[in-house]
Amino acid sequence: MQLGCRVMRICIYKSERAPELTLLLREGLPLPLDTKIDKWTKIKVVTDREMRADLLNQVGGAGYALVRLAAIRQH
Repeated sequence: MQLGCRVMRICIYKSERAPELTLLLREGLPLPLDTKIDKWTKIKVVTDREMRADLLNQVGGAGYALVRLAAIRQH
């Protein structure tokens, strides 16, 4: 275990109104004002080690990232 190294925990929410939207929010922060118009369901909490680096940069800067994930098409 490294001293002075703090792990960022990230809450993952899914939109009830727009299933393709995912909200990644740093644990302990309130829902961002510009996302409160939607209805969010918290589905899990992960650590920063489980998150892609580009998403971590977004979450680290603003405290949250709003991600639009396209549905996977099966042929």
